[in-house]
Amino acid sequence: MASITKHPNGCKIIQFYDADSKRRTMRVGKVSMKAAEAIRVRVECLVSAKITGHALDDVTGHWLKTLDKVMTGKLTKAGLIKARESATLGELINNFIKLRTGDVKPRTVAKYKVVKKHLIDHFGKDTPLKALNAGEAKAWRAYLIERGLAENSIRKLSGIAKTMFNYGIDKELLIKNPFKCLPSTLVPTRERHFFLSHEDTEKVIKACPDAEWQLIIALARYGGLRTPSETFSLRWEDINWERERFYVRSPKTERYEGKEGRIVPIFPELRPYLDQCFFDPAEDRGEHVIAKHRIRSENLRTTFHKIIKRAGLKPWPKPFQNLRSSRETELVEQFPIQTVVAWMGNSPAVAMQSYLQVRESDFEQALRNALQYTAVYTKSVPQDEEGENDVSQCESEACEEVRNDAEGENRAGRTRTCNQQIMSLLL
Repeated sequence: MASITKHPNGCKIIQFYDADSKRRTMRVGKVSMKAAEAIRVRVECLVSAKITGHALDDVTGHWLKTLDKVMTGKLTKAGLIKARESATLGELINNFIKLRTGDVKPRTVAKYKVVKKHLIDHFGKDTPLKALNAGEAKAWRAYLIERGLAENSIRKLSGIAKTMFNYGIDKELLIKNPFKCLPSTLVPTRERHFFLSHEDTEKVIKACPDAEWQLIIALARYGGLRTPSETFSLRWEDINWERERFYVRSPKTERYEGKEGRIVPIFPELRPYLDQCFFDPAEDRGEHVIAKHRIRSENLRTTFHKIIKRAGLKPWPKPFQNLRSSRETELVEQFPIQTVVAWMGNSPAVAMQSYLQVRESDFEQALRNALQYTAVYTKSVPQDEEGENDVSQCESEACEEVRNDAEGENRAGRTRTCNQQIMSLLL
């Protein structure tokens, strides 16, 4: 507990015991007893937070942000807060990127620099950290919207900004994260889904310039690999020809325990393209399955768009991800969801949110089933003497006949329904 001592000259002194049980004093000056009492309460909150290791309450955090340099200096001298090592936005971001450069991939560092550019362009590098609040963070989000960025892109940038300012909290440069209020969870973009049929897939593959490009597309569409990360990581030694399966290294999820890679079957649709690259004497086979087109400077998406146009098709959104999405949509109709996500390297929740599609053929199948049921049901219902259908006598028989006739066709539908029920429980 802290106490207030009043000197004869009117100066107020706050006395307290710190986390090491040492008696400390802090002069607050010639202020009213009411003002001294308000400071005493905040001092007790600061001492309690240091002893317990808990975060400060919102009121005390806001109070610290409103203090001038004099009172901040007194609290620092009393050991209640630490001197701020960095107080500007530019210094915070530079220190964060410098710290993380050694333990993240270059592509991640590149994303950090994109966020840095947007923050500096909007706020300026010399903006004091204490000047940033939730309102300023929302204004930054509005600035990104005005620049025409997509919603999920803005959410990704906001998530990285949160991480940067959490680093500022860890360094005790900030009390609260002003970007905490911004949404950073990605939202489904159903309008950008595109299902590529087997027929159109073969058209695209035939339009490829060489066997390696054919295999790149086949690995994404028939194997469900992430492109380019997992495709470029695939080695010939990872392929078990005898057991018809191969090991997929996953750079995206390798930092999570047990997610370093996965085993995927060599599906019948994929096998010819693997054989072509492996056994073709004209190909200079090296360590990696994809050798010629793994140059980092090569823009796979631009080349892929040219291939799609050469095949007589219109380029679709997220070209490689939709190949993977098309494969997972197919597989989930044939196999249990736990098997499919193990092969694809994601979770049921992610599959439901970002990969599984509703195709035009699903609507057509629903219509065919309805017409088949109506035809069999109407044919099976007998008529009484007045020419009216006797529904009660044959309803169950008609339904049973429809079920028997469509047993094989509906098996996949039942599997899909079961998978959807499982995923709805997980979400």
